[in-house]
Amino acid sequence: MQKDPIHDARNLSLLKMISTNNIEEQCAYIDDWLKQHYQLKGVGFFLKEPETTRTHFFTESLPMKVVQNLEETLISLNQKKEAENLVLFLAQKDWEFIPFSQFENPAALEPLGVVIPLGIPNGFAGMLTLLADSETIHNFIAETPSRLSFVPLISMLLNNAYSHEIKDKKIRMLNLYQSVSSSLAYINDLQELLTTITGIVTSELFCEESSILFYDEETNEFEFFSAFGETGMGLVSTRFPADRGIAGRAVKEMKTQVVNDCPSDPDFYCAIDDEHGFKTKSIIAAPLIAGEEIVGVLNAVNKIETKFFDKEDDQILSAIADEVAMAVKNTRLFEYVVEGYCKIKQGLNSCKGCKRPLKSWTPCAKQMELL
Repeated sequence: MQKDPIHDARNLSLLKMISTNNIEEQCAYIDDWLKQHYQLKGVGFFLKEPETTRTHFFTESLPMKVVQNLEETLISLNQKKEAENLVLFLAQKDWEFIPFSQFENPAALEPLGVVIPLGIPNGFAGMLTLLADSETIHNFIAETPSRLSFVPLISMLLNNAYSHEIKDKKIRMLNLYQSVSSSLAYINDLQELLTTITGIVTSELFCEESSILFYDEETNEFEFFSAFGETGMGLVSTRFPADRGIAGRAVKEMKTQVVNDCPSDPDFYCAIDDEHGFKTKSIIAAPLIAGEEIVGVLNAVNKIETKFFDKEDDQILSAIADEVAMAVKNTRLFEYVVEGYCKIKQGLNSCKGCKRPLKSWTPCAKQMELL
């Protein structure tokens, strides 16, 4: 029996759709599958994240100008409750998309697209948009029930992919907390500890660099204490005013700052970039607050993959910042106790010349020799 290459290609696309758990891959496979079945010029997915209010637009083959206008139209439709239940059609006028229902088209516009709600059990996953020539869209209008028989399958596949991504994110968060907690438990030297944590931040948030700034209350300055990344490591011990920059705003507002276009931010402090030949494009600055004490700021700089830090990155860095702030406060308290112990036992000048005066978790080396 001779094989049908078109039938085989469709089965392969369907197999890929069923087997993937990545939302962007899923959209790409569905796009390919729909184009194999229908004469489409483009496919767009406007999706709502489960458990959040965030929305995303995915497309594989539409020009940027079309994408921008289509996304704006779908965002507007998303704010209207009827969009969750009605199949709508799109006409285009001066690059602007005009949605209308099957039963009304007052301007007698020629439909070039169809917007299909993606319903899921107890919810709404988003909207699927198909763009084609007028004749193909007219066929959808005339044969809507049979033409849309694929919608429940697509809704289920997209919802399943999102569910897997949410589960993977939660596992990633747990692994991250375990890594940070292990570092806090087993690394005794503060400099080594915070350098390790900046390395974890750089890896987990997929960014170029990260750093920890300490706040000096006496001088009202930030000091780079530890960093991960070539430029950041060269900044260790560098100081700048604590009322400047996005880091300064984070401490002032006691809130993590997410900025994805640093040069356009009015508070961006460009002097460090200018002096070190670095270009800060995006940044998250999380304040280090232990109780009522301002410890400093934890920074993640220049997102690599998506180029934009998002709400999940904000949550991750804020959670790590809480752990770091308490670790620094506890270390400082312990050092104060050890310093007091040494001074009582050996006199006010006991720490002069000691190789590890305040970095040990036991009394200093000189006192240990006397025991």
